[in-house]
Amino acid sequence: MAAPLLLFVGFGVGNATNDLLTLPADSAVRTATAEEVPRVHLELLSRQMQRLREAGAETEEYVAMYQEHVAPVEAILRRRGVADSTARAVAWPLVQHSYRRGLDPAFVLSIVLIESGGRPRATSFVGARGLMQVMPAWSGHWRNCGRDLYDIDANLCNGTSILAWYLSRNPGDEHRALLGYNGCVRGSNTPNCHTYPQKVAQLKHQIQREMNLLRAQRPGGAAAR
Repeated sequence: MAAPLLLFVGFGVGNATNDLLTLPADSAVRTATAEEVPRVHLELLSRQMQRLREAGAETEEYVAMYQEHVAPVEAILRRRGVADSTARAVAWPLVQHSYRRGLDPAFVLSIVLIESGGRPRATSFVGARGLMQVMPAWSGHWRNCGRDLYDIDANLCNGTSILAWYLSRNPGDEHRALLGYNGCVRGSNTPNCHTYPQKVAQLKHQIQREMNLLRAQRPGGAAAR
């Protein structure tokens, strides 16, 4: 499958407001799962998202990006009981940081839901914090990631960096990478931690299916073409 290219021909700056975020846009966007896309393209897409995020919701380009890449994540969070305001605050940075590290947002979202249930202020009994349950020892380890692990953006930046690091140490072995991310080592305090990779994999595949359906069902989506 070809890498996703954002085709914003004829867009430019519009007068879109936040209300447009709830409406479908007939944007010329093609997507593939992040697992099928070369990392360089995902990193470019992440930089595009950073630019649009800073510009705000004034552009049609922002709305198109939101609807294709971010809205499915936000919808899945809401379906699983996350408050609307929290789902909105989490979805964009989750996708942006996933792409920056060459990760599938469905993969990262499955970890967020298993680790914290989508609660930014979650704290485990061993002290792991936030959406991706990052241990305080990691704070400050990654350049350009904030230190406040209860901050949504900082937590996702740190968490995706840690996950990508474990994947780089275990190339082609997602199972072992997830064991490392979960701290599943000898003497681990996490009960039944050896089942963690399977739980993540099952939820990831479910979320991928849901995201594909959400994209296909919206006006202008694949099902409408």
